Amino acid sequence: MEEIDLTELLFYFKSKLWLVIGIVFLILLLGNLYSVFLKTPIYKSSSTIVIASNNSSNNIQTDITVNQKLVGTYKEIVKSRSVVEQVIEDLDLDYSYGELYNNIFVESVTDTEILKISVTNKDPEMAKEITNSLANAFKEQVIYIYNLENVKILDEASMSNKADNVNFYKEEVIYFCAGLFVSCFIVLMLFYFDKNIRSVEQVEAKLGLPILGTIPICGGKK
Repeated sequence: MEEIDLTELLFYFKSKLWLVIGIVFLILLLGNLYSVFLKTPIYKSSSTIVIASNNSSNNIQTDITVNQKLVGTYKEIVKSRSVVEQVIEDLDLDYSYGELYNNIFVESVTDTEILKISVTNKDPEMAKEITNSLANAFKEQVIYIYNLENVKILDEASMSNKADNVNFYKEEVIYFCAGLFVSCFIVLMLFYFDKNIRSVEQVEAKLGLPILGTIPICGGKK
């Protein structure tokens, strides 16, 4: 495999700077066109739920510990088939269980008894309605399963006016880096497969003969 002279490669990149800039600009343009005209905005709505004391113990610390242990179980109940299908029925949604399941996200706040339920949807109003319905259906399911009323809705979901999957600055950086990578790769391939003689050293390397003299460039002409 032919060795690549890094100095020569650097000068080659410099001579192809216009190509690098052009490709980066093109990918930035195509990326922005995609973001503006083709990318579907997705909205997220969230509700927070607190697992309160059920007054079954006089020891508050014991109740808190028990409730924190229930958080993991409750996270699974939120996305259970019975809860999700109840939401589909209540709102008369045209979704299957699997489709809605993939748009539901449940996370617990570390070392607390709080659960955060989030739903994503193309329609911000629908995202809000599904989230609130999901929280209520979950609350009813806990009562049915455990015969406990220890789930309280802390914050109801509200409608978001900002798409969750749109981040202008982040996307610009991604498109720029992609353009830079693609352009550098193309220039590197052009350099590698370019068979033109660009230096005295290349003549010596290819022919294996010493160079007795060279003709310098005079007046801008070879």
